[in-house]
Amino acid sequence: MRISPCSPIGIFDSGIGGLLIAKEIKNYMPNECIIYFGDTKNMPYGNKSKEFIRNHSMKIASFLYEKKCKAIVIACNSIVSNALDIIQKEFLKKILIFNVIEPIVKNKVLISSKKIGIMATTATIRSNFYQKNIKKYCPHLDIVQISTPLLATIIENGFEKNQINYLIKKYLNHFKSIDTLLLACTHYLFLKKEIDNFYHGKVRLIDIPKIVVQEIQNKLYENNLLCLHSTWNNNPIFYTSSSISPFFNEQIKILFGKLVKRHISNFF
Repeated sequence: MRISPCSPIGIFDSGIGGLLIAKEIKNYMPNECIIYFGDTKNMPYGNKSKEFIRNHSMKIASFLYEKKCKAIVIACNSIVSNALDIIQKEFLKKILIFNVIEPIVKNKVLISSKKIGIMATTATIRSNFYQKNIKKYCPHLDIVQISTPLLATIIENGFEKNQINYLIKKYLNHFKSIDTLLLACTHYLFLKKEIDNFYHGKVRLIDIPKIVVQEIQNKLYENNLLCLHSTWNNNPIFYTSSSISPFFNEQIKILFGKLVKRHISNFF
């Protein structure tokens, strides 16, 4: 397959979470064309088995590869922590593969931390992916992890402020004396303001989209695949595996405007 700087970037997630990564890509690299896939039929991935996650993520990665993407961004922590190895084995020699965990754990932003809290899905916590990889770069860090299984589905469908603030308090009260918090599910990035308010700005929240997208931009440039000129058809294209929630649809309009294409794929 022939790829070029004008080839699209494929992004996939279990649902809405990766939209914020996609938006950051458009902010930093406005000339890039994005093809997004949200597996809305099967979300949340956080309560699925490792086998399920690996099988479905390979199908989605293959779908984006067939769309002639020059790079694939795995924007789901549950997928990265359970299936990154097989995705890389299949596609790494063909196109660029990015994910939302590795740029964070190796970033210098964590060096100054002493105790970090990680809130994630059950599948991500079960994999112990963060724990193993953070310790490679920051062995001094005290790491506390909690599983927050209810959040992704609630966020996917739109959330009431009172309901979400109750859950934030319930979950985050388990963290004692942390100085840094990692929102280890891209869905949770939609709650960054509410979580920051809970801590009154006294706990640092890692800016995940910025760190991830800077890595993508640098690697595209190094491989001569950064799109430097705008094309007439570079509006984002969105695929989902089922009809999307009103909140998902609303966020697409808010983040990307009205000039986007939305499709429902039935290949699952």
